[in-house]
Order: sequence, then structure tokens, then C-alpha cells
Amino acid sequence: MYGFDLVSGSHNFFALLEFDITDLRTILRERRIIGEGGSLFAFMLKAIGRCLEEFPEFNSMIDIRKTTSFDEVDISIPIEVRRDGEIHNKQYVIRNVNAKSLKEITGEIDSSKHDEEDGKGLVFTAAGQRLIDALPGKLVLWFFRFLLKSHARVKKLSGTVFVTSVSMFSNAPGFIIPFAGGPKAAAFAIGSAVKKPVVKDDEIVIREMINITAIFNHDLIDGAPAARFINRFRRYLEKDFDRLM
Repeated sequence: MYGFDLVSGSHNFFALLEFDITDLRTILRERRIIGEGGSLFAFMLKAIGRCLEEFPEFNSMIDIRKTTSFDEVDISIPIEVRRDGEIHNKQYVIRNVNAKSLKEITGEIDSSKHDEEDGKGLVFTAAGQRLIDALPGKLVLWFFRFLLKSHARVKKLSGTVFVTSVSMFSNAPGFIIPFAGGPKAAAFAIGSAVKKPVVKDDEIVIREMINITAIFNHDLIDGAPAARFINRFRRYLEKDFDRLM
């Protein structure tokens, strides 16, 4: 049984976004030179976390009976870990991201890739998949649906929002369209940063652009609030990044 079969689809709509991060990357490089640290991915998480704090309806979950909003922003990210000579996928949750500095978030991401025995995060192995496949499909489906019924349990296991990125594995331009299901209000997929010609101040210049896909659950989020969220997110990436440093 595939994992996607265990999570019912929500009524999602997608926003394919392109932002100019030239100035942001310049600042991040300058900060690394003086030892302040901070990766681009960590900044993206910080910016998403701040927007979720300012627009709390995006940091929520829904099912047939209830809606739950959360004060803390817990961001779930997929990473790869090496265990017994093999690479496995791991789901790691950065808790209360808005209470952490950019340097702290970067350090936590780096350390999570090596914390093989600390019990932090869910590691998906081939053995675990074989075990699930051996169980009756209806039993597995019931169990996962049972887990998803409790929003507090979902938050504990997989955070309040999901963010994935392929920028560390590929520099090919384009958008990532991930699977999105379950009770969460929003998810994000970060593509590669590439240099390309754009129009700025009525001139064609080379700028560093990044593609981001935002997924919103239409059962919780309407188009106008989503547009306001995107505008704020863009402002943090292109102009007000100093406020998150």
C-alpha cells in the first residue's frame, strides 16, 4: 500500500510563485563571512513561519467536525539520513520555528541529518515499508485515519505545516508540485535558485530567482487571504529580509 493512499486528499489550490532573492542571498553570504550563519533554506522556513504567525488561519487543521488553530508553528521537513550504510528518508519537525534564530534553525537542520539514534523524527526504512505492506490494507488504512483524527497528534508527529525543497539536489529551473493531503491548511515546495534575465526598473538585468509552489487547503483558505499571505511572504524574501535576521 502506498503512503499516499493512507491520506485522504483535500480540496487544494496551488500558487506557482517566482521571487527575486538576489539581495537576500548577498546578505546571507555576508553574514556567513562574519560567522553569523544562516542557509537559504533556513531563511525560507523562518519567513514561512513568520507569515503563519501573522496569518494564523494558515497554521491550522480541519476535518469534518472541527477546525483547530495553533499558536506555535512547527514545520515538518523531509531529509535524508544514512543508517547501516543505506540512505533513508526522515521526516523531521522543527518546533516553534518563530522562537529560533536563523542560525539556530540552520544548526538544527544540519544536526538532524546526523542524529540517527536520538529518536527525533520519523525514519522511513524498507523494512518498515515491508511490515506495512504485510498487514491487511483495511487495518493500515484505519490506523492512519485514526491518527489523523487528532489534530494534536498530527502536530506532534508531523508539525503544523509541511515544507519540502529540492534546491540542494538540483539546479534545474521549474516548479515542484508535491502531493498534498490531510488536514493541514498549507504546504510549500521550494525549487532551485537560478540566474535569469528579468525586467527590473524597465531594464533587462540578470537576477537570481527562485520558484516556490504554495499549496492551500480550500476548505480552510480562500483566494483573497492566500493572496495577502503570498504578498507578505514575497516582501520578506525581496525587501524586508532584515526583519528576520
